[in-house]
Amino acid sequence: MKSTKTRQRLIRGTGVAALAGGLLVAAGPAQAATVIGPINISAQCRAQYGPSSSAIVLDSGNPYSWRCAYSGYQYGVNLDSACINQYGGGAFSIALDVHNAYSWRCAR
Repeated sequence: MKSTKTRQRLIRGTGVAALAGGLLVAAGPAQAATVIGPINISAQCRAQYGPSSSAIVLDSGNPYSWRCAYSGYQYGVNLDSACINQYGGGAFSIALDVHNAYSWRCAR
């Protein structure tokens, strides 16, 4: 006869497996993002830092090198916010080529 502790472990283990199995079964297939358009990075810089700011790219081979320039300083630019501003809720930024700073697009 199995001890009480062994039965409790079996019950707990079965519950976790059933829960995990239920989660796996309930999850549907992943959906690919749909590109909905380009990002106006200059407009986003103006939205974030004012009308005198401008978008600059430090390295054309690096999509993460975009900055907003203002009063001699460089600041980060929020590309997800740019997509939401341009295309509405649910939009987000995506780099299509990790070696091209100009490959940013908005997707949903």
